[in-house]
Amino acid sequence: MQMLSATERAADAAIDLALSLLGEGETGERVYKTDRDFATATDFAIEDAVRELLARETPDVGFLGEERGHTGDREQYWCLDPIDGTTNFSRGLPNYGVSLALIEDGIPVFGTIALPAHGERYVTRDGVALLNGKSIRVAATSGLAEAIVSVGDFATGPNSAEKNERRLGMIEQMAQSVGRVRMLGSAATDLAWLAAGRVDAVVIDANRSWDVAAGIALARSAGGVISHIDGAPYTLDGGDLLVTISEVHDSMIATLAAIKTG
Repeated sequence: MQMLSATERAADAAIDLALSLLGEGETGERVYKTDRDFATATDFAIEDAVRELLARETPDVGFLGEERGHTGDREQYWCLDPIDGTTNFSRGLPNYGVSLALIEDGIPVFGTIALPAHGERYVTRDGVALLNGKSIRVAATSGLAEAIVSVGDFATGPNSAEKNERRLGMIEQMAQSVGRVRMLGSAATDLAWLAAGRVDAVVIDANRSWDVAAGIALARSAGGVISHIDGAPYTLDGGDLLVTISEVHDSMIATLAAIKTG
């Protein structure tokens, strides 16, 4: 319980800081990671605050943050995305979140996601996914033709053209078979909303643990099925991520296997 309360306090601190900085109408100086991907001063400020809090609360647990990297233990560590959906946040778009997970031996065992613009706080507790304190489950959509599928952002930086050709191929295949395709601009939002039953599948052709670890813990607790895009068992060091409701998992794998590129 000590670990749980520390996680929740850290997320609360991060949310409060994000909201206060957003309320000032400033995101601060941008630090570009690629030609079109950046972090803001707010990202760094949130991560630094959460690192400091968790260093006090759980000094023996390591820490991985998107902006400052990994410190301490690598078998058990906190994993933070201080603002997942920084571009949305910087433009006043509501789909962004603070995402924090506890990872043990390569498995996300606890996750919490806050979507402050939506007034939503998601957390795993005793194997159950909660939204604002109430239990949630994934949807029971009947099949792929009724499914809403959320996809990750297009790539930027080196080799982005090749990566985006593959992603466009995925979207082309899904457009012929799924109910609707959405790009929300935030993996934390994608996975939290799958856990809440708002979307039926999430396809992310990348696998950065700070983006997805908390959402994986939430989706699993809410009844979601987690794998790689080819159906292989999911690992944090794999190349991509597919999370679905059970009713469409096999058909999503089959759809994505027919990707056309070139």
